[in-house]
Amino acid sequence: MARDAIARQYDVEKNTVRLVPGTDAPKNYQSGTITFQAKKGKSINLDKIRESIWATRLSGGTNMQVTYLEVTAKGEVVAGEKELLFKIGGTGQQFVLGSGPNGNEALRRIQEAVDRGEKIASVTGRVNGWSGRFPTVLRDLEAESGKKQLTLFVTDFATAK
Repeated sequence: MARDAIARQYDVEKNTVRLVPGTDAPKNYQSGTITFQAKKGKSINLDKIRESIWATRLSGGTNMQVTYLEVTAKGEVVAGEKELLFKIGGTGQQFVLGSGPNGNEALRRIQEAVDRGEKIASVTGRVNGWSGRFPTVLRDLEAESGKKQLTLFVTDFATAK
């Protein structure tokens, strides 16, 4: 269901949507990883992904859950008043950069790179709020939609060459 909802998005290259079955689920459950890419010249709108998944049966009673949503985005890092921001190239979208799931090593390294004057070309991280059972995750994300900037917990980054 979630895979199909993602594939229907106008900004997703539907030929890149893949479900890779996992092996770590309990006996009566199936786990897996859904991967996908934006169409060339497009930026994926996470609110539209949430809305599309909401329109499936996942908005009702289900035991399905999302462990995390990891994104890699191209853009630039800029210093905000209290934190680093990552602005997605060619869009108005931006993330507050936060400490990743394995501590703050990646965030510390990105801060050091910015302090040295290096240009950050892309950031990979997990989007805050995309974790837990459906439909709770979808309701919580909808309630937060438009209220504040999303936090991207940094796991990796690349500098411009």
